[in-house]
Amino acid sequence: MSALLSAPLQIGDVIADCSLPDGSRLSQLRGRPVILAFAPEAWNPAHTYQSELFAQILKDFDEGATFIEACTDDWHNFDTESDLAARFGVSGKRALFLIDEVGILRWKIEVGSNEIISLGEVITALETLKAKPQNAGGISRRAFLSASLAAAAVLSLPLSSAQADPQMLKPAVAREQTAPPAPYETAGTIPVTLRVNGQPRKLQLEPRVALLDALREYLHLMGTKKGCDHGQCGACTVHVNGERQLSCLTLAVMNQGKEITTIEGLASGENLHPVQAAFIKNDAFQCGYCTPGQIMSAVALIKEGRARTDAEIREAMSGNLCRCAAYPNIIAAIKEVQGGVRAV
Repeated sequence: MSALLSAPLQIGDVIADCSLPDGSRLSQLRGRPVILAFAPEAWNPAHTYQSELFAQILKDFDEGATFIEACTDDWHNFDTESDLAARFGVSGKRALFLIDEVGILRWKIEVGSNEIISLGEVITALETLKAKPQNAGGISRRAFLSASLAAAAVLSLPLSSAQADPQMLKPAVAREQTAPPAPYETAGTIPVTLRVNGQPRKLQLEPRVALLDALREYLHLMGTKKGCDHGQCGACTVHVNGERQLSCLTLAVMNQGKEITTIEGLASGENLHPVQAAFIKNDAFQCGYCTPGQIMSAVALIKEGRARTDAEIREAMSGNLCRCAAYPNIIAAIKEVQGGVRAV
């Protein structure tokens, strides 16, 4: 361990084997993401008096209760003054390290003992995780969610026990008798400004809210569909700075300052976008649930200008699934616009 950690750890480093607080070794956990947390007592979601609070933060996120258990299992807490903290170069600091299923450091955040946790720093760190699919050097969905939920804990929990709400530091049984439920249904939000379809939209969101949910549940733009909610079907495709983005796999706060376009933003008044018109003309849909995502991907594909043959279009559109199997008509609609003179 000491040889590996003679220099500061960098994203992409392979983490050497080490002992964990429960007596196991890091090498025994290959096959699942691991969060190493160097933190004061008040920052540890595994403690009894915080388990309920941590569960409240996670309970409505993605897989719900099943993922709560998984994420808690992924979390391993170390003292900030431990030998391992010194070896990781974070003595006296609060720090999170996300190690992926094969032992590679994928994400880290360090905060000095007297520093305020910076939302921007957390979001910047998370940004590096979502850009690539796993088969192109990216990370698994579970690893991304582990990091996102860890970030939610970082942003929501107090800096130290002295700064914590005394009610929240009481054992759960005592708190039930003296205090109302934890405030995370209404508190713990931050101001977020999203530029959607050319208009700035101001929201008050929890950091964990996905862009898809911000669009549908807060801005009531229901054209972007929630299909698998796992980044596998493409129904939630939107454009971010002109490029295709799966809105279920990115947090709303990550997209501040970016140009977001949804299916509602394609048409110009009463005039349909050329791709929308071509989908109607070619019967490129049946039930229509996947159609907004198909159209958003098709518009981006045509702008990219790379896919011209049927095979190339199929490959470029492979992230958008159609359970009604309207693929030949979708290809026909795309080729019609590609062969026309109308700009997209």
